Amino acid sequence: MLDEKGRLFGFINIIDLLVLILILVVAAGFFYKHKNAAAPVETHTAKVKVICPYLRPEVAEQIHDGDKLLARGQLQPVYIRDVEIVTARDSGTRDDGTLALQQHPFRKDVYLTLEGPISYTGAEIYMAGQGIRAGLDKYILKTQIVEVTGEILEVEVNKQR
Repeated sequence: MLDEKGRLFGFINIIDLLVLILILVVAAGFFYKHKNAAAPVETHTAKVKVICPYLRPEVAEQIHDGDKLLARGQLQPVYIRDVEIVTARDSGTRDDGTLALQQHPFRKDVYLTLEGPISYTGAEIYMAGQGIRAGLDKYILKTQIVEVTGEILEVEVNKQR
């Protein structure tokens, strides 16, 4: 296989062969990464309905229609829409021991919609750096002036071309 000059089959030096293989691997990787660059780009946006429950009234009033979300230290093109502040409801016990739904005398629930671009990582959908799925109950809603925890109620994905 190797001759006295270190050539494989008397044709190529083993070091030269390894360098050639490395160059081919890098070129193949570059081609694979950029092969779909000319394909039309599909953009996806979503509307995400969120409830931020049981907030202090002063905090609830800091969430405004039109505010942008904050992620990774930068404002994202995701906007808060349709903010509705309502009296929070809680369960209580009646005198006979049954449960009753009652309004909380102090706390507020904030219902809102988020609108903006989304991205995919595998099967996961992300908006402003966070995974979004209906039922997700530890969603962090963060703007320049407020950070609260919410629960995602509904996700509607829109495809555009």
